[in-house]
Amino acid sequence: MKIICVSTTSKGFDLKEVTTVLSNDFDYGHGGHGLEINREYIVMGTVIYQDSSCLYYLIDVNGKPEWFPHLLFDVLDNTLPKRWFMKIYEKDGDGDIYSILGFDELCNNEDFYDLLLVRDDEAMRIYFKQKAELEKELAEE
Repeated sequence: MKIICVSTTSKGFDLKEVTTVLSNDFDYGHGGHGLEINREYIVMGTVIYQDSSCLYYLIDVNGKPEWFPHLLFDVLDNTLPKRWFMKIYEKDGDGDIYSILGFDELCNNEDFYDLLLVRDDEAMRIYFKQKAELEKELAEE
């Protein structure tokens, strides 16, 4: 899946749905996020959180994997990788995640999501290995 950034701000977001920001003047282009308008990104996973119906994309910016609300992007290619998994959790369960879609470790290793967020060395190695394989798959199509 490929997306293109069309906005870097939370202006116009319904903050009841996009629960990862607290105001409508948040800028994902600054503060270490580094999103760039008109730049294409490869989606490495998607997530919907328990307290929201907003879809978030897992992409990396400046070598750092992060989750960003879909409202910042347009989809260029909605083809899903052949080796992706999906996991759905109990609605209103103990965790923050309702559903997650992506590569094996992201969906099937209970600790991987958190390890990726804290930039664990092994999790980062796996993420970028999976990304390289996906880039190769996309180039062959």
